[in-house]
Amino acid sequence: MTLTYHITDIRNIALAGHGASGKTSLADALLFAAGATDRRGSVDDGTSVSDVEDEEKKRHFTIDCHLLHCEWAGKQIHLIDSPGYPDFIGNALSALAAVENVVVTVNAPSGIEVNTRKIFAEATRLKLGRMIAITKMDAENVEYLKVLERIRETFGAQCVPFFVPIGQGPSFSGIIDVLNPIESVPEQCPMHPSEAYQMVVEQIVETDEELMTRYLEGETLAATELHAAACKAIAGGQLVPVICVSAKKDIGVKELLNFLADCSLTPNDVHRHGHRTEDDDIDLEPHEDGELIAQVFKTTNDLFMGKLNYLRIYSGTLHHDTMIMNTRTGKTSKPGHLYRLQGKTQEEVKEAIAGDIVAIAKFDDLHISDTVTNAGQSNGAKLVLEAIKFPMPMVPRAVEPKTREDEPRISVGLTKIADEDPTFTFKRDMQTHELVISGMSELHLDVIQNRLKQRYKLDVNTHVPHVPYLETITGNAEAHHRHKKQTGGRGQFADVNLRVRPRERGAGFNFVDAIKGGVIPGQYIPAVEKGVREVLEKGIISGNHVVDVEAEVFFGGYHPVDSSEQAFKTASANAFRKAFMDARPVLLEPIVTIEVMVPQEKFGDISADLSTRRGHITGMEAQPGGQQMIQAVVPLSEVLRYATDLKSMTGGQGSFTMEFKSYEPVPPNIQQQIVDRWQKSRTGVEEE
Repeated sequence: MTLTYHITDIRNIALAGHGASGKTSLADALLFAAGATDRRGSVDDGTSVSDVEDEEKKRHFTIDCHLLHCEWAGKQIHLIDSPGYPDFIGNALSALAAVENVVVTVNAPSGIEVNTRKIFAEATRLKLGRMIAITKMDAENVEYLKVLERIRETFGAQCVPFFVPIGQGPSFSGIIDVLNPIESVPEQCPMHPSEAYQMVVEQIVETDEELMTRYLEGETLAATELHAAACKAIAGGQLVPVICVSAKKDIGVKELLNFLADCSLTPNDVHRHGHRTEDDDIDLEPHEDGELIAQVFKTTNDLFMGKLNYLRIYSGTLHHDTMIMNTRTGKTSKPGHLYRLQGKTQEEVKEAIAGDIVAIAKFDDLHISDTVTNAGQSNGAKLVLEAIKFPMPMVPRAVEPKTREDEPRISVGLTKIADEDPTFTFKRDMQTHELVISGMSELHLDVIQNRLKQRYKLDVNTHVPHVPYLETITGNAEAHHRHKKQTGGRGQFADVNLRVRPRERGAGFNFVDAIKGGVIPGQYIPAVEKGVREVLEKGIISGNHVVDVEAEVFFGGYHPVDSSEQAFKTASANAFRKAFMDARPVLLEPIVTIEVMVPQEKFGDISADLSTRRGHITGMEAQPGGQQMIQAVVPLSEVLRYATDLKSMTGGQGSFTMEFKSYEPVPPNIQQQIVDRWQKSRTGVEEE
């Protein structure tokens, strides 16, 4: 397929909002209205063009972001349908990073929900053109005026109704363009178009001094002038049009398409930032004939196509035979094929220009956020675009394959899934020896687990990971151990005296050889140290690593025949254990800093709950939209299931981030519980 359009004809739109707000149904309706499909897809019956994965059809909601496209009024409209639940926020953020516009969907019966706020805030940060679609206007219990009022309270007075509904709920039958009023206004309108007209015009003229003057002088402004000024105001972030739709009844769908074609931002209107060196900040201006600059915003591992990388082209033109380079690694490749996607359907194109969104195959070296450019175009430093920002996954689970035969394959499957999803990570905990996966929620990890099974035939068991406690001492002590064993033939003999003392937090282990007079021959000193180090790894009071301790061997004895390295290892290990127990041992637990975002009315409940988790609040800050940020420090052991608990306490409206802060001593009563639990489990193992 040869392109017949230019950068000014492209409109890149993300459909985003909270889960079950009707994004996918709206996408299907837009494609059908534009003639891109001959049958309107349905989420309920599994025929949606957008929800293509089995997991999405089974659960009836979007998990990944999906590419769609249509042509309307001479404009090439690229749509990205994004997931709405916070569990899959990573894919929604990928979608926003690839577009200039976002249509934020608000479920008419439910109103503003948690992910609606997150998406709107991110779109504002990225300076995208923002529009709000009030969906499901034909549902029961719809009160349009309350929804509109809530939108304006939450997102600001710049949110104004460009269209008003005729009826609401089951009686919803149409919409009226307030800038092109009709003579006879139906009685069913919950808001008179003239009232909406005044709100729209006053918001528009505030962004244009010349229009403001004429408006204040009583002049009636032409609809064409207002539309032109509205486009500029949307681009400047000063205007957020609100439209109401019913995808089920196809009401408002064509009006939304018209508005997107006329007033949404073009790729020329939003400039991306990058750098050629660490110190510069370059404003990238898109040109079809400029240097090729594209960014990977999504990857998939298709069973038949292999790895697919989704590129948003910001400058230049990409041909199927262009030699391209990954600026992160310097590796080069030819795409061979360029694909434009309609859900899971791939259409091959020969070229793509600045503003286009395409997929390429068989370039395995590419990852999300990588910048792609022409290989060998110039000898200067290549432009690298800013990386897409993703939240840190906060919900950990330890995983192990159900069969030992699957152990070599599990890392391969997890690596491919992590490559697709930047909010999913996995690592081998060197202290607990567990393979720990981390995601955004229990649901997110459940989907990951199902993908492992469906794609790679891997069944795994999961559990809450062990907390990586540490052991140390708070006092000085010394101990002696003589290892003597005679079993016939050559015996075993070693005599070791050790001193132990604490070191500063984070200083690690230090071994001191203070032997004088050769009471322990030099050849056995390494064995003494090795015996201590083996105990460090296994732990003494709870089975956790010992840290920040200094061990000094200062006296001992040996036998010229029966002494050996193994004997000295055994003696030093036992001496160290005795000295450790006399040096006031303590457990150290990981402490994290946590930031919790909740509605203002939930502040008291969350603060009280953090206190019960041994948390200490360090700060609080009011946020836009009636939100409150709470900062605290809390033991990691108390928040391993916090994502689920916070969701329950806030009705899904809370979110949090956390990061490691330090290791601190465990309170004595809790330490005793941990020690007793370990001793009990150890006794059970020994009895077996």
